[in-house]
Amino acid sequence: MLNDLWILISAIVILVGLLTSQGLLIVVGSLVIIVWSLTKFWDRHAFEDVSHSRTISQGRAFIGDVVEYRVTLTNEKILPLIWVDMQDTFPAGLDLPGASLRSSASDTAKEHRITTSLLPYQKVSWKYNLHCNARGYHRIGPVRLRSGDIFGFTAAEARMPDLEHILVYPRVVELQELIFPAEHPFGDVHGSRAMYQDPSRFFSLRDYQPTDPMKYVDWKATARRSTLQTKVFEPVVSLNVVIALNAATGEFAWQGSNLRLFERSVTVAASVAKYCADRSYSFGLVSNSVAVFSGKWVNVPASNSNMQIGLVLESLARVGSYAVSSLPEVLRAQRGTFRCGTVVALVTAVMTPALVEEIAEIRGKGYLVIVFYAGNGGPRITVPDVPVHLMGRALEALERDDQVLAE
Repeated sequence: MLNDLWILISAIVILVGLLTSQGLLIVVGSLVIIVWSLTKFWDRHAFEDVSHSRTISQGRAFIGDVVEYRVTLTNEKILPLIWVDMQDTFPAGLDLPGASLRSSASDTAKEHRITTSLLPYQKVSWKYNLHCNARGYHRIGPVRLRSGDIFGFTAAEARMPDLEHILVYPRVVELQELIFPAEHPFGDVHGSRAMYQDPSRFFSLRDYQPTDPMKYVDWKATARRSTLQTKVFEPVVSLNVVIALNAATGEFAWQGSNLRLFERSVTVAASVAKYCADRSYSFGLVSNSVAVFSGKWVNVPASNSNMQIGLVLESLARVGSYAVSSLPEVLRAQRGTFRCGTVVALVTAVMTPALVEEIAEIRGKGYLVIVFYAGNGGPRITVPDVPVHLMGRALEALERDDQVLAE
């Protein structure tokens, strides 16, 4: 690489050539100065009016989807780029068949490399099929551009801060074996939607029936009328489900996180959400997991709107495999927001004594609990009087498919 020392030497050579009337020395010294000037000019202006962009045909996708991905490099000046090397940070959960992807220092990212040349006012584009192999909020970029002058003496470098991203939703599985409690407390009803009574909204009194819970007996009214009186509450339409996702895969924090079991749990939680949406249930999501680029645990308030499934799946796409707190602590903090007749669908890959104790407290408050166990085999700790669905074996085939897809 030419530096200021070469300029000093060239000046001395030219001076000697002038003093000794040696034209060759003057020519050589002048050529060195000209080359030095050209390389300095090129180094300073190489990436002026050079733009880099990426486009993804859609910003959201599911695992296994293939979307269009395009990279464009434009030179909007008269100075050409003899060669350009683009090194773009690329997430490990995505793939570009046919592209040059290399490993990087990070386990969560790769390096997408493209080498080309740009003539004056030339625009070059590369089109790929982007394969979505893993859920998550995937960011592409920033990109580093490198180029060299025509003499090969110097190299210029520029970093483009522009980023592109795609949100890949978790896999959703049709779980026909999911069993929720009967939608009507007195048996089946004919109609598309079920009804509950909300104890917080008193409506009237009526004579006691053997099927009425004793906690709803109005003892003052009973004393006045000399016959058992039961409170009647306003009806509430739809079943309320809170999906509680446990980010922990081990009993203790020092055991770390088992990514395979965590992804199982996310898949089950997404499938439960889809099950609820298909049946117009009011459902929400709570988890002790921290969303990517956030410092708070995941919380999507319950709703039965048409947009709810999208909000829940987006939150599940962003969750990271690390916990900000224990799930029992999160459930205790959120318990006051549970509606009447709420069913807590607990999705976990590990069953701990603290979690069993929290389940007992939730049931003691009058809420129903269903456990979807995503770990291997069954839980080592039993959960009395709570239905437990073993999901691990059903998801093993999907895990093998994902492994083949990643390879």
